[in-house]
Amino acid sequence: MSTMGTTPTQHDLDGLLPSEFLVEASGVPAIAYVRAGSPGSPTIVGLPGGGHLARVFYGHPGSRAEDFLDYWLEKSGFGLIALSYPSDHRVFRRRLPDLTVTDWGNAAAAITAEIIKTRGLRGPTVPIGWSMAGRAFRAFNVAARSADLDMPGFIALAAFPPMPGMVRVDPKGEPFTVEGFWRTGCDDAGLSARNESFLRDINWGETELIDAAAYAEYYIVNTPIRLRGEPNQRAGLERNSLLDTIADLGTFAYPDYPFTGVIAPTRISDARHALTDQATWGFLNSQKLFSEYSAANSMPALDGAWSQLRELALQLPTRLCRYVEGAHFFFVGRDGAAQTALHIEDLCKQLEDLQVTMARLLAP
Repeated sequence: MSTMGTTPTQHDLDGLLPSEFLVEASGVPAIAYVRAGSPGSPTIVGLPGGGHLARVFYGHPGSRAEDFLDYWLEKSGFGLIALSYPSDHRVFRRRLPDLTVTDWGNAAAAITAEIIKTRGLRGPTVPIGWSMAGRAFRAFNVAARSADLDMPGFIALAAFPPMPGMVRVDPKGEPFTVEGFWRTGCDDAGLSARNESFLRDINWGETELIDAAAYAEYYIVNTPIRLRGEPNQRAGLERNSLLDTIADLGTFAYPDYPFTGVIAPTRISDARHALTDQATWGFLNSQKLFSEYSAANSMPALDGAWSQLRELALQLPTRLCRYVEGAHFFFVGRDGAAQTALHIEDLCKQLEDLQVTMARLLAP
């Protein structure tokens, strides 16, 4: 059974694993993990959710490699760039508790483009965003287009779109650290109730995948609050009104959205994503399709193109949605990671085919 290396190094002392390095774009740093895939195969860009490093995609020292997505993506020939946003993790000497969704989306896209260029990676780039990372899809997409990234679309893993009002905000306000981060890491007494719940989701099968000590040490952090994409999260928090939040997310800028594939969970403990992700992202994909149609400025010339376009619009919610047994961490664990990787491979093909179909149907 394969594992990551466990010998302590200077990287460990600095807070980085041997496979990680620090990168920066526009003054926004990130922890990066890069593994090239087969020539010409897609490169997946892993963006983590609230309170977590991107290690959820590739594991920690002593973990079983096959319990994480990176192992199975490599078997499919896919590369992986995993980026952890700046948090209060000890490796980040400069603290950015006021980081916005737009800031992070712009920086993540610029970092991705630079890695693709300097490493000479070929093939399409497909970001996958877990949970809160879906908030940055529009911002990343806009910045990626400016950087000329070959990107057929995104894939949402139990992810929230750039639309506020989908996460409960405590009327008393969210808890904050002294440095001003949203308190999503450990409490003084250890794991918070939130993280204990997440750990149960991770270890819901018969095998313990990540123990409490490793989870606290290698995965969880406190988070810039605006990345959560919700308004009015604490009395006196500036630039966090509903209008501020909508502007940061670009909620109604439908032409700027990417086409998005969806991988959703099935368990009741992640009911929102299990019940709504197909319809929510399906709505946004429909708006994207209509935006593409409107931008063509003419009726499709191809015989039968209009009826084909209507049929495509009806098919999109199911064509671009897959399910994996599990809850919010359905992609962690051997079976879930393997199934998720297969769905990612399938959805990458679906997104590439969709781009070809749209170009054909909307050709003048």
